[in-house]
Amino acid sequence: MNLKEATETARLILDEERVSPTVRYVASPPRGERDYSRAVEAQVIQINPFYRQQHPRRVLEDASTFTFESTNHDLLSALSSQVSRADQPHFIAFLGFGLVWGDGAAPTNHATYPKWNLHVSELPLVVEFLVRNGGKAQLFAMLENDKTKIVPGHVLMLLQLEDLIAFNFTQFTDSEYLRLTPAVLKFGNRAAEKREQYDKKNIRDVRWPNAGVVSATGMCRAIEKSCAGVVGQCRKARYFYVKGNLLEGLNLEVNQDKVAVESHLHRFGFSTSLIETLNEVERLYYLQASPFDSKNALGHLRSFLENVQREAMPRIHEKYGGELRLDWGGGLAYLAKHEILSKAENLLAVDLYRLISDEGVHPLIAQREYVRLARNMVIEYSLLFLTKVAKLGLADRRGLGEVGA
Repeated sequence: MNLKEATETARLILDEERVSPTVRYVASPPRGERDYSRAVEAQVIQINPFYRQQHPRRVLEDASTFTFESTNHDLLSALSSQVSRADQPHFIAFLGFGLVWGDGAAPTNHATYPKWNLHVSELPLVVEFLVRNGGKAQLFAMLENDKTKIVPGHVLMLLQLEDLIAFNFTQFTDSEYLRLTPAVLKFGNRAAEKREQYDKKNIRDVRWPNAGVVSATGMCRAIEKSCAGVVGQCRKARYFYVKGNLLEGLNLEVNQDKVAVESHLHRFGFSTSLIETLNEVERLYYLQASPFDSKNALGHLRSFLENVQREAMPRIHEKYGGELRLDWGGGLAYLAKHEILSKAENLLAVDLYRLISDEGVHPLIAQREYVRLARNMVIEYSLLFLTKVAKLGLADRRGLGEVGA
């Protein structure tokens, strides 16, 4: 499907979502007899009318207690899968524009959530899709941009963001919360400034094309309240990551090395998808609601190893010449031949790749421990490799990016 057809179809889905929302969080089915307390907690939250009135909303440490569901999210996902790889960024960008165009709201009498001032919106669906499908940059940019026009749909978008963090906080990584916090603070401050402008001009209500008449100051106050709530949730989510690091065995020094790896990737001009891959491993590690999460995490780690080497090879080849090998095995042989990797380091890389690629996990090792082991080893090997590349004088060379795509 070409991009024009995809965006036109997406617009139709979003128009339907605006008047008939499908987004919701539902209690996940119990995972066994010992899961009784989690199931009871989920039921209490679902029937408690005051839970969603709290700002900040309580963040659930077990991110698998609730599952996100949406018919229209499924439709957008199916639509996205039919878009070519080259057009994927443009499709995500199109959906990101949904956060800033129009007024993003419509009146309703339906009993649904999120709902504010008898209004619903397609923006909760948009923000969920962006966060879950590689579009977080669009969300951050919208919140940080001084020119973003504040509209009624932003109230509902933020209410959904509060839900997302409360129920599935692992959708953002610790480093992403570091960016989300000031971005939301800035957006809340802009809403406060807008409210003051409305007060000075004695503007009480504003008529919007789709939303109709909306309380101007009420809209801004609702945004301020949600933004303050999200900031509190970000702090709690980051605390859970720290708690997990300290109590569940993730080495803090390895986490610092992960930051160093990301710094090298930025410095070398590698594709942003590499950092996104590492962040997805982090998310899956903390979630691991099923064996599929562990398997997916290992798959991402293997992909990360392959692509870090693959994107570095053209620049290394410029320095040493010979046959350019972009495949994993051929690239390792090239690195060993030119003594970029020692014999022992080469064997380490071979064995690490084999370990991650092995479908089976030793019965005496829990899947979570296996993923942690693989994750830590990949980070440390990658830091070793990237440090060696830096010593070749390639650190300031830009444009490694996608190779052979």
